[in-house]
Amino acid sequence: MFSAKVKKPTTKLRYSVKGKQYKFFDAQGVDELVSISLTMAQELWVVKERLAVFESIAAKKGLVLSEEIETHRFTPEQQAAVEDEKRGFLDRIYFTLREQAEALEFNAKDEPPAPKVP
Repeated sequence: MFSAKVKKPTTKLRYSVKGKQYKFFDAQGVDELVSISLTMAQELWVVKERLAVFESIAAKKGLVLSEEIETHRFTPEQQAAVEDEKRGFLDRIYFTLREQAEALEFNAKDEPPAPKVP
């Protein structure tokens, strides 16, 4: 899970895609909170599913790992990989807020023209 090394791009690219943002709730910030909550739920479910698979496999092999899990310490390299994963996790969760902040940074003139519909 944390073994892949990814080279960071040197050119700063805009993370979001410009387009009409639909509003479902009138109150300021509610759409963003719903989006964040849904993203967190998605991320959590992936972890819970992987953990269930891990526990099932460990039980089949007769492994009881609860004490080892509680006392485990990562190596510095593993800890760095975990921190990278955490940054990606937070990046995915707060995508909506970052997208809005970036929209404030860029003017409409920075955007390419919309495609013409025949």
